[in-house]
Amino acid sequence: MRKRTLQPTSKVLPSIKMAFEQFQKQNQLKNLSQGTIDFYSSKARHFFNFLENTDQPIDSITEETVVDYIFHLKEKQLHDTTINTYLRMVRAFLYWCMDKGYLERFPIRLIRADNPIKETYTSDELERLLETPDQKTCSFAEYRNWVIVNFLLGTGCRASTLVNLKIEDINFSDGTVLFRHMKTRNQQVVPLTRALTKILEEYLVYRDGAPSDLLFVSEYGVQLTVSALGNAVWAYNHKRGVEKTSVHLFRHTYAKLYIQAGGDPFRLQKLLGHSDLSMTRKYVALYSDDLKANYDALNPLEQMTHNTRRDSKIKLTK
Repeated sequence: MRKRTLQPTSKVLPSIKMAFEQFQKQNQLKNLSQGTIDFYSSKARHFFNFLENTDQPIDSITEETVVDYIFHLKEKQLHDTTINTYLRMVRAFLYWCMDKGYLERFPIRLIRADNPIKETYTSDELERLLETPDQKTCSFAEYRNWVIVNFLLGTGCRASTLVNLKIEDINFSDGTVLFRHMKTRNQQVVPLTRALTKILEEYLVYRDGAPSDLLFVSEYGVQLTVSALGNAVWAYNHKRGVEKTSVHLFRHTYAKLYIQAGGDPFRLQKLLGHSDLSMTRKYVALYSDDLKANYDALNPLEQMTHNTRRDSKIKLTK
């Protein structure tokens, strides 16, 4: 009888669509945040529209494909930083495919991009946004939006963090708030100023609710989505005569004003919930011109030489 031998079977590669579904399942198993998973799905749709046919084998994607995609994005006159946002998804997905043996290895590099100064709210705009509404005549939505704007500027939190806050997350006895829903998935306790604590205490008189209820809700008591929050801030800002309407601008404004006030970058990193100092360094670099204010008064050399000039007269002798 002829001896039977085992022959290796050829590896059947998944389609692009199936490979991405596997990639997302692995991301869920790694317990990545829902925001990260949604980001990959959103940017993947754009990449797949460029490819047109996602039923073809995954190894049909080559280094040349990625290069063509970059030129495709450039033709749309997108900003370089926006192009890199799309590329980060492509790189994460394709590097995962390479690790699985679906693709031959090739580098995917982000393009060089300028680092523009991030737009923030001006002092004049903030004064208009923070002006206390007349609680006797305004609607609950307007009053809530005013409280939200104060909270965003007072904590620098992300939109996704704010819409998931519960009443019990506010600790009035020690003036802190617990952020449970963070981008890094780590819970964080952040201090509240006395002014913001008072605003929240007054707000809860109108909001009412049990400790386990959400802090910020619609007029019908329904949870605000990130999109609904954006629409609410858009309407509120325009009503106050402010054209800027981005929720995230409050986070940039918080960082800028904190740095301008001489705040410690290491502490800012913790307050903003950054996993490392890279983003905090960007904030410091972006607003370096603003740091020139009162620089002489703060500079150690200027302080020492000023004291020397004041305390003693130096004579030159030959």
